[in-house]
Amino acid sequence: MTVRDLDFHPDENDVRCYRVPDAGLLVNDSSSYVRQSLEPATFGDTDEMLVLRHFAFADEWFKINATYDLSGNLMETTSPDGVSFALNCDISTPMVRVGDDVSAVDLFLDVLVSLDGTYRVVDEDEFAQASSAGVISTAEAHAAEEGLARLLDWIRTGRLRELLDEVSSAPVETAPAPLPFERVPLSEVPSVSPRTRRTWLADD
Repeated sequence: MTVRDLDFHPDENDVRCYRVPDAGLLVNDSSSYVRQSLEPATFGDTDEMLVLRHFAFADEWFKINATYDLSGNLMETTSPDGVSFALNCDISTPMVRVGDDVSAVDLFLDVLVSLDGTYRVVDEDEFAQASSAGVISTAEAHAAEEGLARLLDWIRTGRLRELLDEVSSAPVETAPAPLPFERVPLSEVPSVSPRTRRTWLADD
């Protein structure tokens, strides 16, 4: 079985598509989806490989990206602007399933979470610009703000770490090689297309 993980960024003209083999699927049911894969480290002069775990949910307006070392320990990486974080949380539409496809729309806001539980909300300017320009709908902008508040509550109360711990026993050794990546025309993925995706008029 291969799952297509479709990730649409509304400031792009097509959809990012990752093909996830069965070996990379940790959870794959109607309420949530967790995949893992090996990925090259993006910090320093190193050829080290890391394990990226990606969490998506049918009822939440965010996704989680967690980085682990090859021993299965949650670890921090560093962003280009020097911010260290272990979790990169994307505010997004809830995941949608169509056959073996899983899709969501990135809503610009991100939260970077360190191992000690401190966090930083980033890309707020991009979110404001996208909202005012109509790149995301008014309903989606409101839901994104509510999703951000809920995510921050998960971080403060420890719920987010509990979620990670629920799948922490999954062996990182089974993580497949870096996932094949391609771009798919937006017209071929109506589940994320503006004005036709189900979240566009969510408040109506």
